[in-house]
Amino acid sequence: MRHILLSRYLILNCLLFIPCWIFGQEIATIDTTSEQFAEVHIIASFVKSFDHGLKLTFEEEIRSAPTHRSHTTISLAYTPIDYLSLSAGYVLKLYGDKGWEHPNDFLRHRVNVDATGQITLGQWKLSLRERIMLDARADKIDLLEKNRVDAVLRSRLQAVYSIPNYPLSIIAKMELFNTLNAKYFGQYINELRPEIGLQWKVTKKNTLNLAYRYNYVYSRNIDVLDSGDIALEHEYQHKHIILLTYKFDW
Repeated sequence: MRHILLSRYLILNCLLFIPCWIFGQEIATIDTTSEQFAEVHIIASFVKSFDHGLKLTFEEEIRSAPTHRSHTTISLAYTPIDYLSLSAGYVLKLYGDKGWEHPNDFLRHRVNVDATGQITLGQWKLSLRERIMLDARADKIDLLEKNRVDAVLRSRLQAVYSIPNYPLSIIAKMELFNTLNAKYFGQYINELRPEIGLQWKVTKKNTLNLAYRYNYVYSRNIDVLDSGDIALEHEYQHKHIILLTYKFDW
């Protein structure tokens, strides 16, 4: 009996020690940074509807300090049935905090495709959107530490309640970002976006939205040392965002 217990003890210690030794060899240092700030996003969206369930959207988004960023989006959506919408789009991103000396430093390119399932229940409209997003960069990076193209899966659950006899709707949504090609240590959730807002249908073609979004961002800053070990920094951001959106439907 004593020999059996001793054997189990040695096996358990090996199982605990070996992973820790391997992990310790890979990571040289671990650090954590955290910041919290507020910003404003102003968005103008122009939507042209065609026959056969097609919609073309052009959108411009400006983000205030400290982000200093703009997103210019063009996308095409197709709704084959009332319960399903398919879309593809391209986004040109400008990073104002990177300086303007060379386009490769401040330009980013994004391509996304998504599918949205939706249902209407009385005054409620519920939808679930799954979007695959590819972000490409052309600046100088260490490919051992960063991806030239980042792939992310964005999942959004949204509920819209239309107030009876008023041109107002209440919108609540939750969005989740999952990495698909993280460089090291497996995939992880890198953003959570709960949001609540109010939509005002000013006229048949003009709509205004005012919303608050809490954006939790987690990212890993990887530094591959000359020894081959990795210095890992956990970066956390807590953003409080006010969004003002104008939408015009042709």
